[in-house]
Amino acid sequence: MMILVLLAGLVLMRESRQEPLAGWDDRWVDFLATTSRMAQPEAPVTLVAIDEGSLQEHPWPWSPLDFSLFFQAVIPTNPAVLAVDEVLDWDRFLLPDAQMKKLPQYEKILLDQIHRAPRMLLGSLLGFPDDPQVAPPWQEVPLLRQVQGDLRELPEFPIVERQPTEEYRLAATIGFTNLPPTQERYNSVPLLFRQNGQVVPSFPLQAMMMWSRLTPDEVSVVLGSHIDLSHKRRIPIDARGRMRVDFAAPRGQVSFDDLLFASEQAAAGRPPVVNLSRLKGRIVLLSRTDSKAQTVPLAARRHGSPGELFAAAIATMQTHSFIRRAPVWAESTILLVLAALAFLVPRWSKWGTAGAGFFALVVYGLISMAVFHHHLIWLPGVLALGCVACFVLFRFVASDHVPKPKKPVIL
Repeated sequence: MMILVLLAGLVLMRESRQEPLAGWDDRWVDFLATTSRMAQPEAPVTLVAIDEGSLQEHPWPWSPLDFSLFFQAVIPTNPAVLAVDEVLDWDRFLLPDAQMKKLPQYEKILLDQIHRAPRMLLGSLLGFPDDPQVAPPWQEVPLLRQVQGDLRELPEFPIVERQPTEEYRLAATIGFTNLPPTQERYNSVPLLFRQNGQVVPSFPLQAMMMWSRLTPDEVSVVLGSHIDLSHKRRIPIDARGRMRVDFAAPRGQVSFDDLLFASEQAAAGRPPVVNLSRLKGRIVLLSRTDSKAQTVPLAARRHGSPGELFAAAIATMQTHSFIRRAPVWAESTILLVLAALAFLVPRWSKWGTAGAGFFALVVYGLISMAVFHHHLIWLPGVLALGCVACFVLFRFVASDHVPKPKKPVIL
């Protein structure tokens, strides 16, 4: 029985790092992340939510004047980075005729506000050309040149499909907001893409680079291992350039309406409903969170918006809330303990073995929650479940018959 459990455990240790068993461990980690919370200070990022109430006063689609209200309210608080994940290209916004007539004037107001911002990040989208036979035009994008590893695993896009108008693009930095099109749950976020064979940062990574005041040349990447932000911060990534998100990482959030109201109160010398001084030195992200924008199935067992995913990813990087798998030596220790438990199985009844296996899994779950709570390290679920299932099933198919010793024949 010990040899059987050891062999099964070694196979599970290898196969659980690949699909489909890796998906089972992903669900196990999602459970740990939603039930075990590590106490941390709030990350210096605030999501300004365009919620249902905001859209009642400012119906979608927004004009440049609506966006300029955000800048007017936030810039006096001295944030480190202002970010908008919407693509500010009004050729694609279906504005009413009354607003279209005043569009040049509104665009000028918004451009003046963007020029006043300390560091400005605007959303863009990578994509594919309508005619793949035609070579795409050259487009200037931020590039990461210090990259090691196999680039073939990174998602590749030939062109920048949507980006802000040229005046805004020249006054700000762009970040790519692409998300995988088909994914059961978004428990990770892409930090790297390929555009025409070159590695480019995603929207959350670009926000972190700007907050850390780093240029792309100061960032180094080792695919399948980490992203090094000028030796100040190391971000773990997989071979596809994705980082697991800790949705429990505390971060700030305020509605767009409350932000405008607090700004008006502060200007009038009254105590604001929102402590605007807390926005100083932060990344302030404006994004939709209304029901129509909540199209992303998050690992936190609910649907959310891309902006909520980006804010959680930025908070994860700022607070170093990196969820890590237990090292190999820890998995080997778990396997040896389960093998030692299997040594006792032949002495138990079938239902006694089932009860012992259930009790072992409960204890293992509690230990896993405690380890995750204190260290954000997850112990493998597939390994424990597979080994326990192995000796329980084997005990049920094994015979209970024990041959009796033969009586000596007396001559």
